[in-house]
Amino acid sequence: MPSTTLVNFRLDQDTKRAMEHVCRDLGMSMTTAFTLFAKKVDRERRIPFDISLDGPAAGSSVAKGDGQPPLAMGMHYADPAVVVEKLTRVYGEGAAERRALDGASLTVRRGEFVAIMGASGSGKSTLLHILGGVETPTSGRIVVDGMDLSVLGSDALALYRRHTVGLIYQFHNLIPFLTARDNIELPMRFDGTAPDSSTIEELLSLLDITDCKDSMPSELSGGQQQRVAIARALVAKPAVILADEPTGSLDRANGERVVELLRKARDRYGTTVVLVTHDEEVASAADRIVRIADGRIITEEE
Repeated sequence: MPSTTLVNFRLDQDTKRAMEHVCRDLGMSMTTAFTLFAKKVDRERRIPFDISLDGPAAGSSVAKGDGQPPLAMGMHYADPAVVVEKLTRVYGEGAAERRALDGASLTVRRGEFVAIMGASGSGKSTLLHILGGVETPTSGRIVVDGMDLSVLGSDALALYRRHTVGLIYQFHNLIPFLTARDNIELPMRFDGTAPDSSTIEELLSLLDITDCKDSMPSELSGGQQQRVAIARALVAKPAVILADEPTGSLDRANGERVVELLRKARDRYGTTVVLVTHDEEVASAADRIVRIADGRIITEEE
């Protein structure tokens, strides 16, 4: 049996935040992640992904409640791709109550690129997080790619985030001690499956990061890191990409390129894109702009 060298990770706040986000989005516990990342690191800092997932076996589908039929993940056929009906999200109680969403309704067609705009605190990010299965609504109905999120238990939501939606944030949430390619492969590795080399190479080429694949995140520019994050979101070929201010930490040129690449990925894979932004120029690249205020959809512009 090969020897194993354990590594004592002292995480800075950025690394800890990135790991927490990735583990949450891809359905892996921090305990399992630490077991993975601390197993063995060689001189090139390459980490072997010989892991066992917590919970159900890879590829299984889990529904909440006994006796319910299994849920198929990654159907990629539903149109509309996203249906939101009278969605509310309330924080606090009594005098401290705050309504982040107040009866919001929205429909997004399959393959559409929609930008959601609104002032800070308008509810746009809360809406995106609920669509991503990261937060739960107080009331209302959400159907994404034909699945009603209200019937999904925690294990099924983890599979949903790994297969049906791809999540992109303002801060790239790359694991700093993995190469760009290893970061892209994480959803597949967490799923217990070997990444498809042709898919990885296609994404590297599509997003113009082939030359960066063996680089560590610290060796990449902000724009390159965001393109790696986009590739990671696309690697499982999700039905819907959810992007929360993906250009917010980039300069104008890199921001425009990120949006262009999202459109290119939409055209290549038929993926639906829902993007939250405060930038009018970024939003203008979308097929449709949806404006939200005080937790309600107020206008929709073609």
